Amino acid sequence: MPSSRLLPALAWGNVVLHGAGLVLAWFGMRPGSVVVPLAERMAWLADQPAGWTWGWGVFMLCTLLLVAYMTALRSRIPGQPITALLAVIFTAAGMAVDLLCDVLQMHALPLAAQAGPSDPGLFLVLERIALTGGATVANGLYTTGVLLMTLCLRGLAGAPARFAGWATAVSGYAMVLAGLLPSPELLLITTGPTLGFYSLWTVLVARDLSR
Repeated sequence: MPSSRLLPALAWGNVVLHGAGLVLAWFGMRPGSVVVPLAERMAWLADQPAGWTWGWGVFMLCTLLLVAYMTALRSRIPGQPITALLAVIFTAAGMAVDLLCDVLQMHALPLAAQAGPSDPGLFLVLERIALTGGATVANGLYTTGVLLMTLCLRGLAGAPARFAGWATAVSGYAMVLAGLLPSPELLLITTGPTLGFYSLWTVLVARDLSR
């Protein structure tokens, strides 16, 4: 696909997949999340619900599409500065961590829920690893990548696109804090804005660079 069409296509792909991920997170994954009491989410996950598996599968595709977008965006920045390269590297590193954590969420947590309803120690350990790895480590790397790429867009993208990038960084680092604490409430509040601002950023940047 020509580069002038590739970036908008990847941008809208990000919008569609991240939107689908948010819908699945609310309607198909919420009963197994940390916002639900431990006994209830373990009982729900022990049945290996399809919504949980499909939801994490969609988020894995989101991760791949994010890296593809950042790579394509770097190729559109004149001179390909080191900051843009670092943005891609941070994003790719986040992908490696995120995919591992998603697999833990998708397969290991339901198995741990089945194995230890009376002794939830293993479940809690795996859940904390997956939560901190995904929300803090992977998301922190993604957020830093978006921030670095936004810095490269001065003079190339308009103020709305750069504002969306900064907003992604602010809400993204709040998600990092939510994973560190950990705070299920803060995670619930910040996930939607982070994915929403990121999706808006991809579309606005693709629009400005395609003109």
